[in-house]
Amino acid sequence: MDKTLKAALESVIVGVATIALAMLLFFIPILNILVLLFPIPFIVVGVRRGMLGGIVSLAIACFVLGLLIDPFLGIIAFALNIFIVLSLIVVYKKKLEMNEGIVLSAAGVLLSALLFLHVFTWIRGETFFDFLLNNIKVVLESNSVVIQEFIKQYQALGMLEEGYSVERFIQRVIGQLRDLLPLFPSMLLINSLIMGGLSFLVSRFVLKKLKVPTPYVPPFRYWSLPRGTGRGFLGIMLIATIGTWMNVSNFDIVLYTVSSVFTFVFTVQGLSVANFFLTEKGMPGVVVVLILVLAFIFLSVALMFLGIFDQIFGVRKVYNSRRRD
Repeated sequence: MDKTLKAALESVIVGVATIALAMLLFFIPILNILVLLFPIPFIVVGVRRGMLGGIVSLAIACFVLGLLIDPFLGIIAFALNIFIVLSLIVVYKKKLEMNEGIVLSAAGVLLSALLFLHVFTWIRGETFFDFLLNNIKVVLESNSVVIQEFIKQYQALGMLEEGYSVERFIQRVIGQLRDLLPLFPSMLLINSLIMGGLSFLVSRFVLKKLKVPTPYVPPFRYWSLPRGTGRGFLGIMLIATIGTWMNVSNFDIVLYTVSSVFTFVFTVQGLSVANFFLTEKGMPGVVVVLILVLAFIFLSVALMFLGIFDQIFGVRKVYNSRRRD
């Protein structure tokens, strides 16, 4: 069979098969966690058949999804996945290292999210955030009886003044949610790092099973940020702090965003360091996972400082060199 025809057929087959998965996810909500798998088939096609094959298979899948369920859903699915697919195809085609792969994958997730927000606003005529707030308001208004009882209980306890109405309560909730809008950039960046990392690891696992060359990924206990990451983050934070001190517009949001990402990545490195020493002590894997989960919940600040300390002084490298001596 002609290679071009074979590639085209594979793109169509993958697109249709992915639609079957998407339909399953749509009608069985408990499986929605598997939505992470949606771009994987198109990444595989792109790596095996070229960039165009991956784009075509994604376009076919989203077109059919739009025909079967909702055109709006098809467009949104394409916007949410196109840059993830493209970035990871580049990662495997260019044979990039793990750190580069995760960063590029995270950039793909971020670009896809921004495209989604733009397309959503263009089609719906309102921002995604306003759409969420309007739906929350509708839900609250439909539960006005429950809210009224809630208000009465708080008034009985002296925690709310008399005459506090349901409408005022709803307005206050919506107002507080609007106040969270400056946090959105940091949430978007952290989500991009998480989803980008997961997309990279899941796609690598699938491609490895298909005997496709993939970047080496060390065990989690050896994960470490590239050298100079800390200095880079500190430099950006210094600029953002000066900008905030000089009352430059929106620099407080920049400072919060950078500090949030800084905290997240070094907390992950702290988890890696903790994993290293727990494993060195010979603890069973289940116990190690349990300790790491509890540490992440209750000791995240300590983990962040542990990650920073390791980044500066190379604690694990020092430990290994002394053990060899």
